[in-house]
Formats: sequence, C-alpha cells, structure tokens
Amino acid sequence: MCKVDGKTKLTGIIGYPLEYTLSPVMHNAAFQYMGLNWCYLPLVVEEADIYRALDGLKALNFMGVNVTMPYKEAVMSFMDEMTSYAQIVGAVNTIHIQGERLVGYNTDGRGFISSLQQDAKFDPRGKGALIVGAGGAARAVAVSLALAGSSRIIVVNRTPERAQSLCQLLQGNFPSCEVKAMGMEGDLSGAFSEVELVVNATPIGMDPEKKEVPISTDFLGGWHLVCDLIYKPVETNFLQLAGKRGAHTLGGLGMLLHQGAASFEIWTNLDSPIKVMREALEKELGLR
Repeated sequence: MCKVDGKTKLTGIIGYPLEYTLSPVMHNAAFQYMGLNWCYLPLVVEEADIYRALDGLKALNFMGVNVTMPYKEAVMSFMDEMTSYAQIVGAVNTIHIQGERLVGYNTDGRGFISSLQQDAKFDPRGKGALIVGAGGAARAVAVSLALAGSSRIIVVNRTPERAQSLCQLLQGNFPSCEVKAMGMEGDLSGAFSEVELVVNATPIGMDPEKKEVPISTDFLGGWHLVCDLIYKPVETNFLQLAGKRGAHTLGGLGMLLHQGAASFEIWTNLDSPIKVMREALEKELGLR
C-alpha cells in the first residue's frame, strides 16, 4: 500500500469502468520496492469528462497515467506529442506528463511481444497470425507483429469494414507483410491453416459466467499458440477450449506485466523491478 504525503508523486490509470484493473497492484508494489515516494491510483472517468480529467492531471502534478478501454483512441487528440509507434497504431495507453505537455506512448505492443517471447518462447518472425478484433488493442498487436517480422496477418472482426481499415494501415506501413480482412460470418477454416498464432483482442470472455468465445475453436490444433489479451480470469473459456484442441495457450497477464513495466520506465527513467511486479500480480490473482 502506498504511503501518501505532501511529496508523493502521483500516477494512475484512466478508464471506465475500472473495477477489474490490476495495474495499481503491480505499480504500487514496484514503487514500494524501489523506495520511491510514488502512488498509482485508479481514476474512473466518464467519456464527457476526458478533456477536463487530462487538464486536471497537469494541475495536480501527476507524473503520468495509463489509459485503458474505452479511451485509448479518444485521448490522442489531446496529446501535445506522440511517439511514431503510437501514431501508427492510432492508440495511446501511456501518457507522460512533462509540465504542461502531454506525451503519448503505446506500450501495449512491446508488452505483447515481450510476453510472446519470454512467457511462450514464441518468435513471430516469418509466422502467420490471426487477430480477432480491430480496436486499439488489436492494432497494437498487429503493428507489433508486423514490426517483429510476421509474414501474414489475418484480421477477423464483427464489422468487416473495421478489419479492412486495420489491414490498410498494415499495408501502408508494412508492404512485405501479407494481410487479409475477414468478417465473423465467413468460412474461417482455411484461415486457421495459414497461421501459427491466434490472438483474441476483444473483451469477449471477461465474464466467465457467460462462457462466451470470440471465435470458434473447431479448427485449432497442436501447431497453434492461442493468446487471449484478457488477464482476468487468468484462463478464459476460449483458452480452455483451445487447450482441449491441443493448442498451446497464453493468457494476458504477461502482456499486462510487460506493458506496465514499460510505463514505469517512461515515468521514472529507472529500470522496472519486473520480478516484483509479476509476483504482486500473481499474488493478487491467487496464483501464489
């Protein structure tokens, strides 16, 4: 638990709702371990109040914030500066407040690739990926995979137009990567045979009681790594069904950890205590 006084430096996360977030757990554990008089707060902000909230953060001397659903795209128009990666992705999940300036970053892609490589020992170079979803998280995943050398990316979305828009983004920036847009209603059997990686980048599965899956698991096999960006529950119904088909699975906890570690480093200019952050997350989820 962070101890707050008149010298405490503040960070936090903006979103709506925020009941599920584990970011305060890992960041406050990191601040405490590093001996920093910093604190990380959940900041519930409704859509109509985004501008006032961001302006207020500057007035209150916040060092920075993370941004989660549904505001990763909406906050872009309020940034004074953005990294080239955030501009390509079209979404900001980390803001560094430098005096009166808001600098936007996107650490989701770095977090995703780090989790793939370190937690699943999976190298996306030369491999195909199928991404379910076309929002901010899906764009970060798609761009990071293209940067990492994926040879083929198939985007599947309920609204085919959004899938096509993401594919156009990829084509414009990564012409050597083969891309394809598909709707949920199409025949996806062939798509699964063209890829080694399947990623759920939608919120479908956050409610374990509903037993929903973002896409059929009928065509999965032992050659697939199936990732779900959802980290609570730790193993979604989608991952459970994928595992029964023989696929390897990876939950979203690693991505949360690594993108959070990147945010920590942006704000503090210090190396993140990633082991401590992982332990805090796993303890909170009852994995320790």
